[in-house]
Amino acid sequence: MTHTAGPSHAPPAIGTADAGGTVAWHASLRTRLMVAMGMLVVLLLVAGLATSLLAWRDRLLAEGETEVRFEAVQSAGRIEAAMRAVRISAESLAGLLDEPGLGRDRVLAALRVVVQANPSVVGGLVALEPGVMPDGQPLAYYAGAPGRGGQDRDMQADGYDVAAQAWYRRTLRASGPWWSEPYFNETAGGRYMATLNLPLRDRAGRARGMVSLDVPVQALSVSLDGLRRTTGQRPVLFAPGGTIAVHPEPGVAFNTTLARYIEHYRRPDLAPMEEARRAGQALQFTHQAGAGGPMRYSALQPVGDTGWALQLARDQSAMLGDFTRALRVLASLGVAVALLSALAIHRLLRRITVPLEELTRSAGHFAAGEFEWPVPHDRMRDEVGVMARALERARDSIRQQMAEIARHAGERQKLQSELEIARDIQQSMLPPGERIQHGARAYLVQARLEPAKVVGGDFHSHFRRGNRLWFVVGDVSDKGIPAALFMARTLTVLEVAANDADGPDAVLAEAGRHLVEGNHACMFATVLCGVLELDSGVLRLASAGHDPPLLRRANGEVVALEVPPGAALGFEAENCFPVCEVSLAPGDTLLAFTDGVTEAFDASDEAFGEARLVEVLRAVPAGEGACDALVEAVHRFVRQAPQSDDITVFSIECTLATATPAEHGPAPDAFACRLQVPADRARLPEVDLALRRAMEAGGADEALAVDAALILEEVACNVMDHAFPAGTSGTLEVRLQAIDGQWWLQFRDDGPPYDPLSRDAPDVDAPLDERGIGGLGIHLVRTLAQEATYVRRDDRNELTLRLGDAVPPAGP
Repeated sequence: MTHTAGPSHAPPAIGTADAGGTVAWHASLRTRLMVAMGMLVVLLLVAGLATSLLAWRDRLLAEGETEVRFEAVQSAGRIEAAMRAVRISAESLAGLLDEPGLGRDRVLAALRVVVQANPSVVGGLVALEPGVMPDGQPLAYYAGAPGRGGQDRDMQADGYDVAAQAWYRRTLRASGPWWSEPYFNETAGGRYMATLNLPLRDRAGRARGMVSLDVPVQALSVSLDGLRRTTGQRPVLFAPGGTIAVHPEPGVAFNTTLARYIEHYRRPDLAPMEEARRAGQALQFTHQAGAGGPMRYSALQPVGDTGWALQLARDQSAMLGDFTRALRVLASLGVAVALLSALAIHRLLRRITVPLEELTRSAGHFAAGEFEWPVPHDRMRDEVGVMARALERARDSIRQQMAEIARHAGERQKLQSELEIARDIQQSMLPPGERIQHGARAYLVQARLEPAKVVGGDFHSHFRRGNRLWFVVGDVSDKGIPAALFMARTLTVLEVAANDADGPDAVLAEAGRHLVEGNHACMFATVLCGVLELDSGVLRLASAGHDPPLLRRANGEVVALEVPPGAALGFEAENCFPVCEVSLAPGDTLLAFTDGVTEAFDASDEAFGEARLVEVLRAVPAGEGACDALVEAVHRFVRQAPQSDDITVFSIECTLATATPAEHGPAPDAFACRLQVPADRARLPEVDLALRRAMEAGGADEALAVDAALILEEVACNVMDHAFPAGTSGTLEVRLQAIDGQWWLQFRDDGPPYDPLSRDAPDVDAPLDERGIGGLGIHLVRTLAQEATYVRRDDRNELTLRLGDAVPPAGP
């Protein structure tokens, strides 16, 4: 809506003086100059310190990473030394056991000496195969170190089958010693242990048994205690199989592996470390500890050839502790310097900006309509004086322009009101949609028109003349008021011409002769004119330069009708408008449109196009709202782009009438049944007989009733055999009606979509061995029925057949 401008209503310019002429402090020139100069000082200061700070930061990080790597290597070496001592003890015991004829007592004595000699070992096991000892008996004895929690146990005497254990079999197969995963050992004082297993072999390489030494995990990790005292540092110890033996987080050690930890705690940053651990390789890398976690530097160091590995991680924030504190001090100093600089700059700039502020205050009063406010400094010879004198001259000019703007605003508001009235009048000329029922057929007529401006040149209309439905869809050249006036004249001439014409070609020829007369503006209109026979569905179309319409068949196929275009109406009188004839079957939809649909452009100047319109029409459901859905699809495509032309869509949908006119009530079913597929196949003879009796009772002759029963059997068998996948079931509904003197047989099933009428008819004249398999049943149904249509409606297949004329039953 347009508002009238006046001196007392002129809004102040955004970011300038308010009604009092005072500029807000944050928008003043003084503030901006002060900020600019202050920022320059700050930038120079920051630039001087930034390079030094960054170099210092990089140096601190490099030193911290070097320290982490060094400590990881040293700690891994200490753990390796402890584990190597255990291995040497095990190998010493194995060397003692190589002595031939060694008795049981001497074996156990050697085991106890080795266990007692190594302070890290809490117990050891000697297991020998049958035939190794002089008495030929197997040996399995565990000796615990006194005072370390270990207890002696004769495992052979206890009936413990050592030879059946997986770790024993693995040791016999091993080529050298191997360390086990940590495990909880109640016998050794309720601690987590790691065991070194060493196979015993004779000189020929045959397995003689094994030696194992148990070491508490705590004895291996004691060397990591010093690493924990460094702020932000985290040591983690991994067993050969990836089990986490030492971890700073509670509940993690001994309960999971590194791979499961990565998955459970969503730590993909540790995936490279898992790969390096599996390969027994060292790795150093920087990573973020989970989503939103701190940045860390980690060093993974293998513990010799034991299969164990040590990770030492340190947070970057811990490495940069001194740097962060120094940065805070420097930031505080920088803020102080910036504030002092700002104060000095403010006092300096005040001398320069005061005259500008006074001029700004005067401009603010002018913006509020106070044109009598004085202008200071108009006698100065510098730039301020030039601005003051220019402001005075502008004040007089503004007074004249405000009066002119007010006059034009009133005229524009009046024109806008008249245009809105014209739009309402134009829309009232277009008939609304309606549903027409004629005999066994029903037609749903819909349309939607959206002008690009307040009024436009597109139009549509439809009207009945007896059993005929006439309709026109057109597009006038140009847009706006001239197009709207020519549209009204064109629509009137077309409706008058249709009163006495037999076909759409005659209507266009007659209308063209009238529109040429007095057309000094040289305007023209493209028009699609059609007439529909309501009882048969026969449709005849003629085009005066208009886009051909689209036809959507009941099976969803969309085709563009070949309507030869004649000359547009308004140029010269023409008599030749070729006619295209097509039939609308139940389930078919005719769509006419103007080029505002196909030539609707989005922000990148891509047109909606006829191909996209075909796809949308194929997907739009039948029934009311189809035209609205098509127009909404166009709007979704163009989004925020301005509408380039008037948009019009017009559709006629043909359906079967399921009821007689309202005053007679719904047509009753002559016969109806519901079958379970495929369970009720045995009921088909019973259903055939009931159908025949219903038709005979309705006056149909016996031959027609037999045809109906044969059709029922073919369609029902086809549905029961092919409509549902193996192991599934559904329903088949059969309905027989007599409507307006005709028999209609309808089948509905809830199987997958399938159009039986889409299959080509078989070549019945070809020899039997050359014919394709199948198709004869549907061919027979199409032969016996006078009309057949298929449509997919409400997720069900619907096949409707017209059989023949219904004859009223004979009187008594």
